[in-house]
Amino acid sequence: MFDKIALAQQKAEEIKTRLNAISVEGIAANGKVIVIANGNRKITDIQIQPELLQVDCKEELQDLLLIAIENAIEQAENISNAEMQSLMSMMLPGMGKS
Repeated sequence: MFDKIALAQQKAEEIKTRLNAISVEGIAANGKVIVIANGNRKITDIQIQPELLQVDCKEELQDLLLIAIENAIEQAENISNAEMQSLMSMMLPGMGKS
């Protein structure tokens, strides 16, 4: 039993490390705003086209940032869930299936 727990913890750490190396993009306004996150749902970069940095574009930029962030986090969440489901399937056959 303890061997399985230790193995699960080791595999979980391996997955976390792998997820740190994965990048996903949340894109809004056809690429005018790009938010990059890793597989652990951490934002690593935000790219904004210069025309959106004008004072009169503030509300539009805020809306686009929210859309791009939500998109990036959703993609990272999907990847993370797939990795964890894979771990569950390996550790407890039949438990990782929906």
